[in-house]
Amino acid sequence: MKDNTYKTLLLTLLVTLFLLLLHFLPTFKIGDTKLREIDILSDISQKKKVLEDVIPAPKKPAAMLAYNKDGKVINFKEVWPKGTEPITDYSSGKPGGLDNFYHQLSLLSQKQVIGRPVRIAYFGDSFIEGDILLADLRNSLQKHYGGYGVGWLDAGNELNQYKHTVNQSFSGLTEHMVKKPASYDANQAGIAERYYTMNGQANISLAPFSMSHDYPLTEKWGSTWLYLRAKDGANVNIGIDGGKSATLSVKPSTQIQAVKLDGITSHATIKVNGSNTVLFGTSQEGREGIVLDNFSMRGSSGTTLSKLSEQTLKNFALIRPYDLIVFQFGVNAIDAQTTSERLKSYMSQMKLVVNLFQKCFPTTSILIVSSPDRGSKISPDGTMKGVEMLVGYQAQLAADCNVGFYNLFRAMGGPGTMMRIVDEQNMGTKDYVHINYKGGKYVSQQIFKSIVAGQKNYSRRENMANE
Repeated sequence: MKDNTYKTLLLTLLVTLFLLLLHFLPTFKIGDTKLREIDILSDISQKKKVLEDVIPAPKKPAAMLAYNKDGKVINFKEVWPKGTEPITDYSSGKPGGLDNFYHQLSLLSQKQVIGRPVRIAYFGDSFIEGDILLADLRNSLQKHYGGYGVGWLDAGNELNQYKHTVNQSFSGLTEHMVKKPASYDANQAGIAERYYTMNGQANISLAPFSMSHDYPLTEKWGSTWLYLRAKDGANVNIGIDGGKSATLSVKPSTQIQAVKLDGITSHATIKVNGSNTVLFGTSQEGREGIVLDNFSMRGSSGTTLSKLSEQTLKNFALIRPYDLIVFQFGVNAIDAQTTSERLKSYMSQMKLVVNLFQKCFPTTSILIVSSPDRGSKISPDGTMKGVEMLVGYQAQLAADCNVGFYNLFRAMGGPGTMMRIVDEQNMGTKDYVHINYKGGKYVSQQIFKSIVAGQKNYSRRENMANE
């Protein structure tokens, strides 16, 4: 009988060789669909991957010490309710930490008159575009601490039409923004990385969002503001409900200036005449309470903010002071091939951003909000490789800069959250990156609970110190 054992061995060797070759096969696309990576050696190479993708463990923040009237340290410990993600403050009480913001919130909670609204500047990418997430966060904060109005609106941004909080129309303006580099000059830009040149008279109309009443606190406001740079001077006419109007003369200046008309209203018209004049934005706000400004930039990783003019930011610090500045970026800085080296480089660029804003807003609280989850169908836990590593580096950045940090990834639910809330609860889009308004309401509630708990911790610490 003929022995065919060698054929079995030969077939085994050929199959093994074929599988080994598959390990080195690069991923490729059919149309817009990226096929799943084949890694036959994943089990034996797992140890190497873990070593390459270690999630950074930032240093623990120093305890926030409080002293009584006799100078003795108070036995104080923060309390975070169950289901509430803590906000970590790495400042040890220094400027840039959260005490300044919490102090202002505490004054509002005590119904004390501050003389101006408590302002939040919230920078982010398309995750907050169209006021998704921030519409509900603003609404919750204004209900709890007072205030009304949508806050900042870019003077001529067509994306404002997608917000469920305001109707804006405009004419006579040309937009220049960081994502359109051919016509953009960072030295001319305002705080939102946009500016608007005039084509004759500029006209802006502001009104409540007409299709729903989901956010009633943005349906009226008490002050109508315009921010501009008029090198040769300009005339600004602002009209509001009740026939009240004012024509305001803006003196020639190379600095950013602000004009306003006070009066509770639901509608406003702004007309601007002046050669060599650049507009930045408007604001609809109350005279007390909370104002939350949405500075979204689609596709941004946040790093271009470091190119803004230092003098421009210092101008804004004077004419539109902020009590809290939030940076929520990261989703656009990662993909399936993200490495620790790439993230280290990204963090070094973001550190330039934080340092610039610390310099220009020296007493303002700064909060780094981590990247949210980003879904992946090829990942075992449903989260794109690199997200958790990025969040760890963002916490380390906050520690290095002595500012606040909020783990949004964990607050949302951790690994697999985006796929779960999209597929099971219809809270976002099938790219597993973007939430919708339903998802925004869910995420905003997590942030809101944490802010309120943080403010209560601060108030309790201050009360103990004053006893």
